[in-house]
Amino acid sequence: MNKKKEIVLEDIPGIGEKTAQKLREVGYTDPMAIAVASPSELAAIAEIGEGQAAKIINTVREMLEIGYESADKILERRLKVAKITTGSKNLDNLLGGGVETQAITESYGQFGSGKCVDGSTPVIFFNDN
Repeated sequence: MNKKKEIVLEDIPGIGEKTAQKLREVGYTDPMAIAVASPSELAAIAEIGEGQAAKIINTVREMLEIGYESADKILERRLKVAKITTGSKNLDNLLGGGVETQAITESYGQFGSGKCVDGSTPVIFFNDN
């Protein structure tokens, strides 16, 4: 397993000794805290401009190799998730069209409510491909 290099605040471009000291005083000792901060928050704490704060945040994100995904991209991916039927139209309606694929689904209920399937229960698998 690759061990990543430890990042010290002073190693981040745009953060000098004074800025690093201000950040440490308010608890920003880890670069990850800077990576998830908002530019306005970082600017107020470090007494720098929001533009410079945004550059520092983006630089730290690149150094840590992390990124963010916009909500519309997540929505687009979620819309592609297929649903499989449970065999019960009423249950499918309750689940919004069936059980989602690409997810772990748990069901629970009272004793005798029909949630258990054992080895002798016939099951039919459909494959549209």
